[in-house]
Amino acid sequence: MPGFFRWSMALSLCLALLFAWGCDEKSSHEVSNGDTDSSDEDSVNSETESDVEAIETFPPESQTPLFEKGLILPPDSLECIPVSTGEPQSNCNHHASTVAELPDGSVAAVWYHGEAEKSKDSRLVWSVLAPGESEWSWPAVIYDDPGRSEGNATIWVNETGRIYVFFVTIFGDKWDEAQLRLIVSDDAGETWSEPKMLREEWCWNIRHRPLRLTNGDLLLPCYQECMAYPTFVRSQDDFETWTEEDILLDSYLEHVGQIQPAMILLDDGSISALTRDGTHSYRIKRMLSHDHGKTWTPSAAVGLPNSGTSIDQVRLLDGNVVVVFNNSPEKRFPLTVALSRDGGATYVAMRDLHAECPEGGCSYHYPSIMQSRKDGSIWVTYTHKRQTIGWAHFNEAWLLEGEERAVIDCLPDEKCVQNQCLKLCDRDGECPDEADCIEHSCQKSCTSDTDCSDSQTCHNEAFCVEKTDSQRVDVLCRDAPTD
Repeated sequence: MPGFFRWSMALSLCLALLFAWGCDEKSSHEVSNGDTDSSDEDSVNSETESDVEAIETFPPESQTPLFEKGLILPPDSLECIPVSTGEPQSNCNHHASTVAELPDGSVAAVWYHGEAEKSKDSRLVWSVLAPGESEWSWPAVIYDDPGRSEGNATIWVNETGRIYVFFVTIFGDKWDEAQLRLIVSDDAGETWSEPKMLREEWCWNIRHRPLRLTNGDLLLPCYQECMAYPTFVRSQDDFETWTEEDILLDSYLEHVGQIQPAMILLDDGSISALTRDGTHSYRIKRMLSHDHGKTWTPSAAVGLPNSGTSIDQVRLLDGNVVVVFNNSPEKRFPLTVALSRDGGATYVAMRDLHAECPEGGCSYHYPSIMQSRKDGSIWVTYTHKRQTIGWAHFNEAWLLEGEERAVIDCLPDEKCVQNQCLKLCDRDGECPDEADCIEHSCQKSCTSDTDCSDSQTCHNEAFCVEKTDSQRVDVLCRDAPTD
């Protein structure tokens, strides 16, 4: 842990000097382009690389498998006071939690709580699990705008220990009438600042934490509530100033129905964003940016299902990626984690965090995920049937023991072949390069593994399929449902 803080403070100081040297003073909402001189960026990367050995990565082979789970508080135990009645009641809504590690190693969860989603009494609450403790603190209100609904908060801690909570307040009755806000704490959550308005115009919403980019920018992923595509807010000074970026409007059709982007940095400094899918494909989508979030590739389906609910991902200190999602194209159940060794393109191990549903109609969803820098363990918080917030605590060694498979529906123009969703075709010209039209699906023919790419194997000496650890199938696919 001390090594991490030395590295973090060195990086923060370096970035601060760069900003002071190369940036003019800005008003609280002045637009900035986010560019950094290449020589300055090289110096930041050089310092990062020189200190990277001081950071403990917690490889799974050094871990003893760990898994535990529980509830932050008992179901229906925190009272809310509906504006309509003014009378306290215990049947309340708990939703959209977000989790982070505080500088002292505590685990903190923030969520919104009230009579119902979008109810006028909804407020932001948080609970903290201190190091060495077995019970979470009783939830405390950290922000409430009386007569208005708070929602969709995300907590993030910067390199100096300042705690940021981004959220929305609904200035009407619907999500598309929300405004973006921010509160901060410099004393571990004992006190909170007055809210700062990040965007007064309606139709933008948030779900996930910001990401520190290699050029020092802080990029907050947002989404267009009215048209359903990703948007962003960028800051070069940790939200002393910021700019709104509606950069995907021109490529709206490439990202339609994709909201609540969850972002990570890849080894080369590119950004990978997974999105909640609101289209008929019912698959998690992935898009990439190679220029600090200024442009993005089209959204492409990965081998994980999405039932139209929020997902999250984290890049572990050892470079692997863990995604938390509902492993069903239709239901918000079960709650599952998947491990990727290639930045989230494919997945090699999966395990259910919550798969018990004795009474039917279960809903364990809207997860948030983070990795502790103290011990390398992974924390997930999630909505537990809207009655409370659940948590799961595990490590990568436990996850690697998993053999659950993702269940996905192929798209209408795809066919399920050997647990791959392959594009339908009638002739070779309809297939991507190097693929042939075999039995009305696009496949690359082969007689041995040497005919396939490094990530593929030759199935039955006929066609190439993606290979995974121990030759396990990556997904269990089904042909697209017919009306």
